[in-house]
Amino acid sequence: MKIQPLLLALLLAGAFFSCQTEKGKAREQIAQLEKAVEANANAADAEALSKLYQDYVAQYPDDADYSPRYLYRAAALQFRQNRFTTAASLLVQAIENYYASENTPQAMLFLGELYQDNLRNEESATTIFQALAEAFPDSEPGKKAVEKLPASLPSVSSRLETMAAQMFSDSLKRYDYRITNNFIASGELYAMMLPAGDNSPRLLYDAAEAARSIRSYTKALKLYEKINLRYPDYEKAPLALFMRAFTLDNDLRRYDEARVLYEEFLAKHPEHDFAEDARAVLENLGKSDEEILRMLEEKNKAKAEEAQKGLQFKQEEATE
Repeated sequence: MKIQPLLLALLLAGAFFSCQTEKGKAREQIAQLEKAVEANANAADAEALSKLYQDYVAQYPDDADYSPRYLYRAAALQFRQNRFTTAASLLVQAIENYYASENTPQAMLFLGELYQDNLRNEESATTIFQALAEAFPDSEPGKKAVEKLPASLPSVSSRLETMAAQMFSDSLKRYDYRITNNFIASGELYAMMLPAGDNSPRLLYDAAEAARSIRSYTKALKLYEKINLRYPDYEKAPLALFMRAFTLDNDLRRYDEARVLYEEFLAKHPEHDFAEDARAVLENLGKSDEEILRMLEEKNKAKAEEAQKGLQFKQEEATE
């Protein structure tokens, strides 16, 4: 049955009105609990309010007005309960998913202060303050971030170069996990806070490589994927896609997922330097060393038999 344009418009309007009504009810419920928490704060109500905030964001992720504000308020509630890591995670969600929000500079400042005062990570805090001052120099949070930084502080890129040089100890023949994790965190944080920055895709890629070097494979996969999603035109984006497949295959033995990404890599970049490697890996994906060896032996045997047939054919021709 063909729906008439007027009827379709009425149906869409009804659906939109219903959605707006549900949103309004959810915001009203939040507002009522906010008043209760302000009047008589207790842990149970604070936890319930934090859940309402996060439930709203999960249900209405496209609400660019309320969702970032609710994430910020949820982070503040978690902070008051000394759940600093959870608070930081909520702020990161607000910044990453709602960067255009007017609340973003304040969320960045809050995040920097959390790292500095509560999570005791001065390197990450410094990166956040530097990135905030660069991203929003005229905002009040941006100006406060500048006040928290030493006057002669090197740039983020210079600081990360120094950290990169210190990650591996030649004398001990191992990585310094504290320095390496700080390097990874700073690269990811900077790219999050300046998503359009010229250095952001490179810093993300370097962070992903560092994560692989210390066998933090889940983090490496996340960072490689961010490059593919946010910076598809970056020169190393094809390599990031290959490395996602390679990490799933070689390090995590998640062959089905690896196969999908190898095939995507070949479909998008058939002439890439690693294309032949991807084809070779796909041919043997998931096979044991014994199976691969047996397959090679069978191939060599087939080649030898074919060569023998060719030689025999030439000999028969010669005798005729």
